[in-house]
Amino acid sequence: MLNVFLTLAAIACVGSSLHRLLPDLDIDSTRRQCGTLVLNVLLPALNVQVIYGATISSTLWQVPLVMLIGLLVCVASALLVFHAFALTPKQKGSLIIGSAFGNVTYLGMPLLQGLFPEQFLLVTEIAILCEITVTSSDLITGSLLATLYEDERKPSIKAAFRQIARFPLILSAIVAITIRVIGIPLPEFLLSALHLLGQCTSGLMLLILGMALTPSVLKRSLHDFRQWWPLLIIKLGLSPLVVGFAGAKVGLTHFNLHAVTIEAAMPPQLFTFIVADRFGFDVEALASAVAFMTVVSLVTVPIINRILTYS
Repeated sequence: MLNVFLTLAAIACVGSSLHRLLPDLDIDSTRRQCGTLVLNVLLPALNVQVIYGATISSTLWQVPLVMLIGLLVCVASALLVFHAFALTPKQKGSLIIGSAFGNVTYLGMPLLQGLFPEQFLLVTEIAILCEITVTSSDLITGSLLATLYEDERKPSIKAAFRQIARFPLILSAIVAITIRVIGIPLPEFLLSALHLLGQCTSGLMLLILGMALTPSVLKRSLHDFRQWWPLLIIKLGLSPLVVGFAGAKVGLTHFNLHAVTIEAAMPPQLFTFIVADRFGFDVEALASAVAFMTVVSLVTVPIINRILTYS
């Protein structure tokens, strides 16, 4: 576990150091452009490859179900907790989003692939199922919270669903499932191309994650700790506990339960920034929490993994 984390941390540190190593590079712009590339090309390619070669099993509904249960419990808990906090509606909206929706691809996928290299395709499938569930739910929750807090832009649930339907990961999953159902054989060269694109995904995602973890952001995290500390308990503690319990109840295999619980223990995903910005929430408040929680997760996730390994 330590070796896996050191490997991932080394790549993230490179991303975090780019503002010094390449001072002429616009880090924020580069991070956004790389993120666009991952979301629109690399992850969809990996998605098609994994679904095309996956075995049809109960995992396809069990993993989304237990993740959804965890998301609902975390959002409900955050709504109750932050109701008592003297924060603006925009701050509450962003922190509630951060309390539930974990970084299951940019951090979770490389971690699972490093922990279980002999089950590479299976853990990648689990990570993609988690990502589809988390990202679509993130958009819907953002729209509902904006309605609750009466954002002046009056967001629409229908608009959120339209955006989900156009999301490349969803579209690629539909394409891959259609190919599987119809029985269309993909040529070897295309499978090889998908495989090569998929191999680029984990390293680039970790670089993007590192670019977001600058010293100034981490310093601001400590300064704002009083307003976001419940996220530590809800996202890094309650989330894996609920998902682990739900997974055991729905009959996940021991290995799948282990993998999906690790995913539930991930810190908030970077996509929450996009959702917070789209619905007019306080992005800076969320960024402070995400940066610090990502660092803290380097301690909490190995503990959870150890418990799962020996349970």
